[in-house]
Amino acid sequence: MASVTGGQAAVETTDVLLSYGVETAWGTKPAGNFKALRITGESLTSQKQRSRPSEITRVRQVAKSVTQQKNASGGFNFALSFGTFDDVFAALLGSTWTAALAINGAAADISAVASGNKLTSTTANKFTTVQVGQWIRLLGFSANGGANNGLYRVTAKTNTELTLAGKTLVDETPAGTNAKIRGSMLRNDNEMQSLFIQKQLGSAGFLHYPGALVNSGSLSGGIGNFFSGSFGFLAKDEVYSATTAATVTDAPTGGFHDAVASFGGCWLDDAPLNAGLQNATCELTREGAAMDYAMGSAAAQGARWGQLGSNGRLELFFKDFDLWRNRYDTELQGRLAWATFDDSGNAYVVEQLGAVLTNPTIQAGGPNQAVVAAYTVEGNPSQDAINRTIAIHKLPAI
Repeated sequence: MASVTGGQAAVETTDVLLSYGVETAWGTKPAGNFKALRITGESLTSQKQRSRPSEITRVRQVAKSVTQQKNASGGFNFALSFGTFDDVFAALLGSTWTAALAINGAAADISAVASGNKLTSTTANKFTTVQVGQWIRLLGFSANGGANNGLYRVTAKTNTELTLAGKTLVDETPAGTNAKIRGSMLRNDNEMQSLFIQKQLGSAGFLHYPGALVNSGSLSGGIGNFFSGSFGFLAKDEVYSATTAATVTDAPTGGFHDAVASFGGCWLDDAPLNAGLQNATCELTREGAAMDYAMGSAAAQGARWGQLGSNGRLELFFKDFDLWRNRYDTELQGRLAWATFDDSGNAYVVEQLGAVLTNPTIQAGGPNQAVVAAYTVEGNPSQDAINRTIAIHKLPAI
């Protein structure tokens, strides 16, 4: 049976599709296919700033207005899914993901060594592509029920030896090619990246947002919810088109990141947090980001990417004053990291490299309740050779 015609009062939200291409020249549509995004809502729009001279007239009416500039901005909300937003995170952080690690054992040349918590190899240059500070995933270990499988941070390395933290290794040498190391990392840097965003509204047409810089982003997960977030944008212009800017490739179809069953843990300076976590939030903003305008066009003529800042929030069951005394009161700066998985086992680790816990709220909210401690997380550049504020680590399940 065919569908009826003329039955809709308006374009439905189910017919709205956001997609994007990564620009190579600011404000210019890139070649190639666009990638579809998975969203829970969006707010992309434009607004014209108009003004009129304060002319004195004998007919007691104001003068005609003219457009001075046209601002295009907004954003979208999302539920986190693996691989869907990697380009957007890269544009926000002004950086490029490191090449995905694909290190496999060869003739049992990879071993986990409990002494020193190290991963070693008998093959020269086996670990050349691994970086200090990177979170990696070990797969293919089977001793003690696969105890060595999981997520680790690399604290030191040579080309044949990795010193690991975040979890304790047991001695094991997997047979043949079983041992695997996976991971890719994104740290904030000074690249100026922009997107060409397209919003399709059913068959009514398209709105294009060229030169879109990502000026904010957030990611949060907690009890009773999945990991969700948002991105904010400033764009050169908003332009209508009757046709699509490019062929659109479907978004990844993986499951969402559950904040309960699929939560992977939280670490402070590589030590697991010793309390039940209720909520973890990371917020990023590009302070000072803006569009610049000039005579001759209402559209922006250029952009300022600003400076990346980081903050967040932790809510956890209050058990003792360890965090208050050893982190808040001393203003101790360190690495705060938390991990989240999807239902296929793919993971992200979000890591604030110079986190300071501030402004604690430890209060009794009412009778018969657990006391919850809430801390604001202040992000700072790390006080080491890395000298960065935020890192996101991508850790596939295979």
